[in-house]
Amino acid sequence: MSANFDGPGSCKQLEKNTKCPKCKKKGVYYVGSEVLHGNPYTPASDTEVSHYYECARKKCKHSWSRLV
Repeated sequence: MSANFDGPGSCKQLEKNTKCPKCKKKGVYYVGSEVLHGNPYTPASDTEVSHYYECARKKCKHSWSRLV
């Protein structure tokens, strides 16, 4: 995955092997990232980035984020 730091909704890349935490099916969209603190291009222990995802299944459409 190549991160897009323009925030949620800034891109839509399918990740076939990632599972949705709600429906447990594989296939989610990575929809962007947001830098909360620090500089992601020179990673340090105090850099915080939130990555946003959306389930690719039309029946689920669950959305969530992961803080890294």
